[in-house]
Amino acid sequence: MKKTFLNNEIWILTFGGAFQRAQVYSENYPEKTRIAFRKALRDEVEKLVNNKYQVKVSENEHITNIKSIVSFSNDLKVENTNIPINFGVAQKMLNLYLKYLWCLGELKYEPTHFPVDRLIQIELNKITRNEKNKHLKIAPKKIEAWTQFKDESKYIDIINLAKTIIDKVEVYKHFSLAQLELTLFDRR
Repeated sequence: MKKTFLNNEIWILTFGGAFQRAQVYSENYPEKTRIAFRKALRDEVEKLVNNKYQVKVSENEHITNIKSIVSFSNDLKVENTNIPINFGVAQKMLNLYLKYLWCLGELKYEPTHFPVDRLIQIELNKITRNEKNKHLKIAPKKIEAWTQFKDESKYIDIINLAKTIIDKVEVYKHFSLAQLELTLFDRR
């Protein structure tokens, strides 16, 4: 009962974070269709997590899993309606869900990546621009609209920037990607 309640709350946060700025429902879809769409996506992601994330997942596998969510949404017909999501929305949804499960101790292994959004990009760039880190010559990245990611290329660039920061900035040297994001995360 408690687990079900928490999982439902996690999904409210996950859908809110993944869909809020992405204009997933750009057309006037009826509420009944939206609910059915979210339920189908939720079921698919939960199945994916249960089948694939009980072991440590490589980056390539993780990206393949994100792409599988995109494909699922592209193929999904809910009440004769298709509501496709792109790579950016799919990565945010899967990564947020994994983050919440991990923070609650429901996931044995740390998430492979973190949810990429505007705020984490800003925080990563602040580190690159910090006077204490200038000598490291880590170039800041252009802030990318995660809601518009069609594929993994810009997403991987942001993940690689975080890896470079972990590798070069002393205070983050022993952090994983998930730990770095939790440290930088600040709900506004």
